[in-house]
Amino acid sequence: HAQSISLKYSNLRYNLTVSKFTIAIFTVILSALTLAIFAFNSKGDSQNFMNKLNSDGTNSQNMDIGGLTDDLHPLSIDLLLKAEYPGSEIVIEQTLDSGSNYSRYIASYKSEGLKIYALLTIPNGTPPEGGWPAIIFNHGFIQPKEYRTTEKYVSYVDGFARNGFVVFRPDYRGHGNSEGEATGAYGSSAYTIDVLNALSSVKKLTEVNPARIGMWGHSLGGYITLRSMVISKDIKAGVIWAGVVGSYEDLLNNWR
Repeated sequence: HAQSISLKYSNLRYNLTVSKFTIAIFTVILSALTLAIFAFNSKGDSQNFMNKLNSDGTNSQNMDIGGLTDDLHPLSIDLLLKAEYPGSEIVIEQTLDSGSNYSRYIASYKSEGLKIYALLTIPNGTPPEGGWPAIIFNHGFIQPKEYRTTEKYVSYVDGFARNGFVVFRPDYRGHGNSEGEATGAYGSSAYTIDVLNALSSVKKLTEVNPARIGMWGHSLGGYITLRSMVISKDIKAGVIWAGVVGSYEDLLNNWR
């Protein structure tokens, strides 16, 4: 009887061993089959994906797969540095009443094909050797529809003009009679572009010494002044009065 029990126990162990071995073999085969099917499908999906890209006219070698790309944010300094700001000849649109020792004009110039108006003052008398020093005067925020070329900052412009500076105060696009849309300075580089074109335009004036051009900016104009000075080496000095010069993170999230 004991021998019979021992034999049954041995047979049971053998059967269990065979069963485990069979299960293991089956598992390996199933895993291999699963991987083969997955690889085949992945290859097919990848090929279909690549075919779709090619049919859309997209070169897979130029795909963005992470890391650095050549795309620049429209607000980035790097993008502005790559552009050109030729400005134009300054046109006298209207002669205004003179200041104490300087002439005043409403002038215009071109920025990205847009006609931008500006206030221009030129000292009376004979310019010094090389020409008068000049200041690009960047005004702060004023409602574009309420903006007038000859209003606001009158005493500040007068102070510079009386002391022998050519003053050029661009209106920015969409302000007053200037063409274009008033997009704002913080979500667009348009006003900075207008000022950089103003700089190039002022350099063309025969009365101005192109090596002695500075920039002055208040509030929003201070923001534009800072960006302009980073972009152009032609600005030899700058003054920022109460400028909005925080980071975009501060402007959007921290300042109220």
